[in-house]
Amino acid sequence: MLQKLREKTTGGWLAGVIVAILVVPFAFFGVNNYFSSAVSSYVAKVGETEITPDAFRARFEQYRQSQRQQLGERYDPQQVDTPIARRQLLEQMVDEELLLLASEKMGLTVTGGQIRDAIAAIPAFQVDGRFNATQYQLLLAAQGMTPRSLEQQISRDMLLRQLPVQLIESAFVTDAELNDFLRLADQTRDIEYLAIEPPELESQSPDSEALTAWYEANSGRYRSEEQVAIEYVELSSDDVPVESTVDEESLRQRYEEQKNRYVEPEQRLASHILIKLPADADASVVASAQSKANELAERIRAGEDFAALASEFSEDLGSRAAGGELGWIEPGLIDAELDAAIFAAEPNQVSDPVRSSEGWHLVWVSEVREGSEVPFEQVRAELEQEYLEGERERSYSELSGRLVDASYRDPSSLASAAESLGLEAKTTELFTREGGEGVASHPEVISAAFSPQLIEEGLASDPIELGSNRMVLLRVIEHKPSQTLPLEQVRERVESDFQAQQLTEAARSKAEALLARVQAGATLTEVADEAGGSPEVALSLRRFATSPDPAIVETAFRLPIPAEGGLSYGLAEFGPGRFALIALSGATDGNPEALDPVSRNSVRQQLTGLTGDQELRAYLAALRKMIPVTIVEEAL
Repeated sequence: MLQKLREKTTGGWLAGVIVAILVVPFAFFGVNNYFSSAVSSYVAKVGETEITPDAFRARFEQYRQSQRQQLGERYDPQQVDTPIARRQLLEQMVDEELLLLASEKMGLTVTGGQIRDAIAAIPAFQVDGRFNATQYQLLLAAQGMTPRSLEQQISRDMLLRQLPVQLIESAFVTDAELNDFLRLADQTRDIEYLAIEPPELESQSPDSEALTAWYEANSGRYRSEEQVAIEYVELSSDDVPVESTVDEESLRQRYEEQKNRYVEPEQRLASHILIKLPADADASVVASAQSKANELAERIRAGEDFAALASEFSEDLGSRAAGGELGWIEPGLIDAELDAAIFAAEPNQVSDPVRSSEGWHLVWVSEVREGSEVPFEQVRAELEQEYLEGERERSYSELSGRLVDASYRDPSSLASAAESLGLEAKTTELFTREGGEGVASHPEVISAAFSPQLIEEGLASDPIELGSNRMVLLRVIEHKPSQTLPLEQVRERVESDFQAQQLTEAARSKAEALLARVQAGATLTEVADEAGGSPEVALSLRRFATSPDPAIVETAFRLPIPAEGGLSYGLAEFGPGRFALIALSGATDGNPEALDPVSRNSVRQQLTGLTGDQELRAYLAALRKMIPVTIVEEAL
């Protein structure tokens, strides 16, 4: 079982990941029974494990950033940061902790080899399709991460996937279940339907009292849009003056400081044989494993094939099938002890046993790629561009910091802060939540401008990022709240809406009266004149047909199948004031045997996936009953 889990959690699922914290993308549903605590240092507690406010905030910020990237200009912070979104994310974090506890109890683990393979497979760490240790270290440093922290996060993520993958992969659908589904999915129905013409109402102005009553009951429909106008200061790195040239000495110094970027490290095509050791192995077990490794080394030196022995004896399941091959290795990728042994080994000679955190290794290097260095002259232009961009960013960062400080000193006006730095404070016209011109078209600006705090206090906002090295500070200078519009101003709309409702109600009454008649024994043909139309027939109607109207099709498939020779009646609404009477005369189940094997297998796979998902949710629900879960609502 564990090997199957490991196979399913290794490989392509990390292919698109850059250096970011990994999460398990499960769409868990449902709200279980929780007990709230008035004062707590956590937002949730799973067993004895606490989900701290800091952990929740960090996770929610990741969610917010992912939504910003996905939605682009359509991103609206107010739509993303909602109580429902917060609760759903916390539920997901709770489910993850439940899975980790269950995995720990079962003794599931992730090996160092699996983690190494996963890291090497991340495209962001590769150059020309191969893992590059320099790229790896630079990207980690840029994200403020260490190799150890990334390994821990990947290990956690892989462990989280093991149980769900096993549950989903173990799901199955029997032939009987598949056949039942196909009979229903491919079922056809025979109907007769009669579209009912809306009744004609007198075209006269509605009664004044009735219209006023309608207006007052539906006044929420007739409100003006809330509007604001803002004062703002916008700052972009493009507007920050910087020097256009760099002296040679500075560039050479930068080259020396970043020389590892321009050095292609030595690479070795390495294989190994692993004799595993438990973490708590005593001296006798360690010695026994070392002795076994020494025996294998002697057999290799005596002429036996390294790859053949690796396939037979190595306990690294990830490389054993490939004769122990680890691929091309660069310095710094793997455990320090194994790394040192690989780069000290003589090509085509087996090493002495080397001890690592996993056990004893025998190393074999079959090929060596020498390292190389790119000279300064070849990368001078690149260094100069990076230096100038860095200076621009530094100047922008300094100026934006001074702008924010100045706005904090006098948050009631942005003009003085802008003037002190040689910038310009501008204003906008009134705009609604749909946005306005220029800076007022940005979702982040709209969201901030309509926030209650800025509207009520009239003070400057915190910095609002509008992209890379571009920010804006704003202050609401005028606010027009939404208010009910006077009847005289919206009379035409009110009359139109009132008459439309009257027509719909009259049409519904007419349709329900006709339905009652056919249910009492009349036929569609007998009520056709009164309905203002003539019956139409649709034979062998499929469940997802687009003709007749989908509302008619949906209603037809909700009706109970009548006894032989009988009819089932229903009423479908397919537009404002538009109704149709439906008479269902019979149904024919689909024929499971008519489906070709390839299509049948495709349907089975889809049903199996749905079944696996249901079983996973049921398993999580069972875990919630076994492991106490506490949610602190106030902390959200």
